[in-house]
Amino acid sequence: MLTKTTFSLLALAATLLLPACTAQESFQNAENCAKVEAGMSQEQVRRIMGAPTGSDAAADSSKTWSYLFGSATDTQPIRIQFGADGKVASVACAPQASGSERPTGN
Repeated sequence: MLTKTTFSLLALAATLLLPACTAQESFQNAENCAKVEAGMSQEQVRRIMGAPTGSDAAADSSKTWSYLFGSATDTQPIRIQFGADGKVASVACAPQASGSERPTGN
């Protein structure tokens, strides 16, 4: 059984580690977003970006996948839109998601 002190220390450790994971994931998403090109299939995008954080389908059979980018307090989605044919129609990386710098502010 965990004591109150042990539980508090575990909670503090988890809180300190969470932002580091978010920054690393953001950097990888930004770096990978630059590799996604119009005309790629959903499978090709999944190999590059991994599973999307969110997915929205439209009535016209198009789909938009989103991935997180930013710090723990300031996130902006990276959006990849697929046409009805399942191919990338457009890529919207967050403005600062160039992959050249790691996000800060966590």
